[in-house]
Amino acid sequence: MNFLILGDGAEEHAWASAVERHAEHQLWAAFPGFADFADVARPRDFDDALALAGVEAVLVGGDFEVRVEWLRRVAAAGLPAICLHPPGDDSEAYYQVALSRAETGAVLVPDLPARLHPGVTLVRRALENSELGLFRGIRHESSAMPSDGDLTRHVFSRTVDLVRSLLGEVEAVTGTGDPPGQRPDQNLVVQLRGPETRRAEVRIVAGPAEPARLIVSGDQGSLTLEYDPALTGQTRLVRRTPSGEPSVTELEPWDPHAAILGVLTRSLAGSDARPNLLDGTRAMELAEATARSLRRGRTVDLHYEEISEASNFKSVMTSTGCMLLLGIMVALPAALAGPALGWNWTLYIAYAIPPLLVLFMLMQSLRFAVRESKSKDG
Repeated sequence: MNFLILGDGAEEHAWASAVERHAEHQLWAAFPGFADFADVARPRDFDDALALAGVEAVLVGGDFEVRVEWLRRVAAAGLPAICLHPPGDDSEAYYQVALSRAETGAVLVPDLPARLHPGVTLVRRALENSELGLFRGIRHESSAMPSDGDLTRHVFSRTVDLVRSLLGEVEAVTGTGDPPGQRPDQNLVVQLRGPETRRAEVRIVAGPAEPARLIVSGDQGSLTLEYDPALTGQTRLVRRTPSGEPSVTELEPWDPHAAILGVLTRSLAGSDARPNLLDGTRAMELAEATARSLRRGRTVDLHYEEISEASNFKSVMTSTGCMLLLGIMVALPAALAGPALGWNWTLYIAYAIPPLLVLFMLMQSLRFAVRESKSKDG
């Protein structure tokens, strides 16, 4: 595939190099471009880049201020894309892609390769085969530099996809941080509750880069995956049992870019490859829920809905209906209380109540008239 790279940061440059390393792909163009890829087309602006002939796939990067709009435009054009994660400070960018997908068939793969790591595959297999006995919990520990961004919306939103891939769909989150408040910058601890009340914990500490640790525990032992946060360095899997010495397995170097390119290729071929758009969306929703938990100081329960034009329409109808009902509840007391205060004209407000009730019933009935459309995740 001929790739267009949007953005000129370190991550985008690493992706440009990765594309060049794979014979089945070619770096076709880059905007704004890289000095050491002089033979690659460098369009004048984003519009020229998107209209460039020969582009077959896009790596969407760039600063958060432009990444959201670039991703929306790429999806609207129907081009297959890999998006650096997170796409912004919230899940709005992924919602926009989900709405465009029904019309353009756009395929999006979020750059969340950790769940594909061979060490994670071994851990997942151990959980599925109950090798550790009765499940007790999952804990993920990692560090973050100031350049990594906001601990909650940026760092946690990348980390939580790995934990979610093992835990299952998260039903509730509880966040605590230092300092307290919505934007901790020293450390962040998030408790996750999954299916069958399974529990997981994500702990992020501000400081120099150190190996991350994924620990899965059962009543018959534990597995600890120690890995380079960049996923390209040394990785080892440590198995501990109550009755014996720990056993250590050194894992071979791994290429996360190749793994995500493989996901894009399989997605275009029609297979249900992960991570997909749903995984990226859920990661951002969990980050937003954690921010709410930090702000309110309590557990936040999650209730998921399909992202579609139909569900958006239903939400609008429900919200509008609630506003109408609230208006009626205010109008009736005002109409009755006016004459007692000498404002006889308020009686005319009551004549508006029956039409408003009819409008309310009409809007609620429209919610059930909308057909649900089934969409494929990915």
